[in-house]
Amino acid sequence: METTLKKLTSEDQKLLVEILIRQQYAIEIVSSELNDIEVGAKSTDEVTYNRLVSLFDLLRIK
Repeated sequence: METTLKKLTSEDQKLLVEILIRQQYAIEIVSSELNDIEVGAKSTDEVTYNRLVSLFDLLRIK
């Protein structure tokens, strides 16, 4: 995935994020990631987890 991300220009990345948010996929992805962390299917550090929680809250308020 990192290789794919490197291929995208900054404008491509912004467009992708806008589409994900507009189609409400972004909140589903963040929610799924949080769920995986909370049930132990994935691990992450506390800082990343807290950032994901904040991001979820921001997307939910929209």
